[in-house]
Amino acid sequence: MAIEVSSDRSLIEEAKAKLVAKPKASKSTVKVVEPADPVLANELLARRQELYDAERRLKSERDEIEAIIRDMIGSADELHVYGAKVASIARWRETGLLTDVVKSQFPVAEFPELYKKSDKSRLTVH
Repeated sequence: MAIEVSSDRSLIEEAKAKLVAKPKASKSTVKVVEPADPVLANELLARRQELYDAERRLKSERDEIEAIIRDMIGSADELHVYGAKVASIARWRETGLLTDVVKSQFPVAEFPELYKKSDKSRLTVH
């Protein structure tokens, strides 16, 4: 099954040209913008959803294949097919930080210099 992740660059370029605009102030605290071309905006959102669904399916399939390969390797270090190394596994231990303990011992209010603030954003498509 071939999944088309082809370059729909013309759709993307057209969307950039027609749809990207500064948000207008609204009466509520949320800034709302209406696209100049709603049909193109819907096409772009639909294409994004297609790509997102394909990515999820591919990731799920890849994870299943990797689990099988890990099971084939077992406790060995490498997998060879016809004498050629085709996969290997690396194992290590990491030391992690228990942030809950740190936060309880060094509260933000008392030790603001230990914490950093950063601006983040998340796109949610409804």
